[in-house]
Amino acid sequence: MAILYFLGGHDPFLEGGIKITMRALREAGSDPRVMLLLWGLKREDAERKAAELRGAFRDLGGTAEATWPDEGVEAFARKLRDSDMVFIADGDPRTMQRALRLSGMKKLLQDYQGVIVGDAAGAMMMSLMALLPPDRYSSTYNMILGLNLVDFCVVPHYQRAADQYVVEASAGRIVFGIPEGSAVMYGAGILSHSGTVHMFKHGKRTILTDQLFV
Repeated sequence: MAILYFLGGHDPFLEGGIKITMRALREAGSDPRVMLLLWGLKREDAERKAAELRGAFRDLGGTAEATWPDEGVEAFARKLRDSDMVFIADGDPRTMQRALRLSGMKKLLQDYQGVIVGDAAGAMMMSLMALLPPDRYSSTYNMILGLNLVDFCVVPHYQRAADQYVVEASAGRIVFGIPEGSAVMYGAGILSHSGTVHMFKHGKRTILTDQLFV
């Protein structure tokens, strides 16, 4: 099964995030090849972000290339076979969800066996259900279908002000509130974390503070 990294929404190449990114790259193998998914951004912004990420991954010993929604399922499957890591960048979750579903990438990622890293909204979309903050579509937290890689939910950029919504959402599922600078990692049925992470279950909050990986 894949090894999954859920980033709380910080720059993964600056202090506070670089150790987590390097850990993920080590798990991807030597000279890792990274597929970049920037499908929650407008194309012009995504191309600019892709250039930045290519340089950042190159500095860490990886080779990164962007994949676009219009390339087709056969191209996706081939690129996934050749990739050691998939990096799902931050962006608009609704735009991301639509592109992942309509392109066929959602189904392919469910069978992927490498490392998948989601940054902020990218991390949200990796779950069965993505818990979205209030936006122009809803005045409260609401849920949309995610990639269904795990059955728990994550809330990146977590702050205690969100507790009234997150507690309610945890009535039938586990929700992890991941502040900026923290991360959750899940693989082979084992969950660990970096930094302080808040776990909500049955309406109750537990603070996970042990540094389980660095």
